[in-house]
Amino acid sequence: MDLPPVGPVFHYRSRESFVGVAAVDVVSSSNRAAYGEIPETTGLVLLPDGGVDEGKRFLGVPDDNRSAILPDVVTLVAGRGYAVSVKGVGARTPLYGSTPLDFVFDSDFGAPAQAPGQTKLATARMMTAESWFGESPYGAQGVVPGSHAISVTQLAEGCSINGFHICPVLALSEIPADPIRRASSKFWYRRHRGKFFQEQRLVPSNIRLYHQSETTLGQHPNQVLRIFGIESREGLDAFVDRFIASGVAALTVFVRTMRRCPGGVEGLNYENVWLDKDCVVAPDGTLHFADLEGLDWVVAGRERSFEERVREQFDRNFYEFMYGVDVLARESERLAGRSPTQAERRATLVPRFELAVEGDSFVRTEVSSAGLDLIVKSHMGGFSDVTIPVMDLE
Repeated sequence: MDLPPVGPVFHYRSRESFVGVAAVDVVSSSNRAAYGEIPETTGLVLLPDGGVDEGKRFLGVPDDNRSAILPDVVTLVAGRGYAVSVKGVGARTPLYGSTPLDFVFDSDFGAPAQAPGQTKLATARMMTAESWFGESPYGAQGVVPGSHAISVTQLAEGCSINGFHICPVLALSEIPADPIRRASSKFWYRRHRGKFFQEQRLVPSNIRLYHQSETTLGQHPNQVLRIFGIESREGLDAFVDRFIASGVAALTVFVRTMRRCPGGVEGLNYENVWLDKDCVVAPDGTLHFADLEGLDWVVAGRERSFEERVREQFDRNFYEFMYGVDVLARESERLAGRSPTQAERRATLVPRFELAVEGDSFVRTEVSSAGLDLIVKSHMGGFSDVTIPVMDLE
């Protein structure tokens, strides 16, 4: 049987050069100690090489638009490996137009010189004062979303909030004004007038579910499984079980984070974020939600009932999750040399779901001749269980 890699695991075609300089100020999560010592980046912000002359050099892997992963800066959390990812190192694409404006690249940062035979380095990044969503400078991070991401991290035990796995934000660091002086005065239409920040978070890989990474589970399943070292049916079965368990937890994050509030109860919900682009897949199959600033507190009370909140969250994100399950089911069939009908595939997946969520205290399964239902349970009194159909067998 394949053993799940401790990780982290990364796949990339190019790397970028960054320079670490001292942050003006750093706000750390209150549970920062749970994630181990990471002296390499503590107290630093990362700037694209070419923006400053002195500082510690890092090689990073491009991740999404304004982030970079440092695959050599790693830590262990609950037996799983994670690398530091820095969000807010400059954007790779222009916000307006098909080509970057001259002032963006001329402002502070240029692509570093590259010696013959050196690892391929990506092109320059841009950091501007254009307001992004009214709360961040484009290419960097703002204090409001960064602080919110830390507050979500502080709900976690390790990288899990009651079974919902996250990419925890360890620190929010203020970028010094000097190296970005010109960049911070350039914008297209609407100017961000606050300070520039970066997040340091942990990620188990750079493989996303379907979008926003060079290689994704949904589009390149065979390649991803090879990258993760999964070659046998037994290893794939264990991967699928973890994928289902963590995916179901991601579909029920509201009930896992419920707390009393004026007007009823509140729990976390997804706002302008989606599992297919904002989840990272660990080498053992566990989904980790990365974009913590996109989780908002919503109330269940007079205007929206507990049942409505639970159903809406599950239904909104079910397709992205099940797309991954379907891809993995077909890969398992390929390894077994089988070509089942869709009805046979559904029937095979039912016991997989039962097994995967068996130890989850927030959900349980019920199976009948009609199909598989998921029963979502609250740990707080006064709320009835919510029954949600997952798989119809007839």
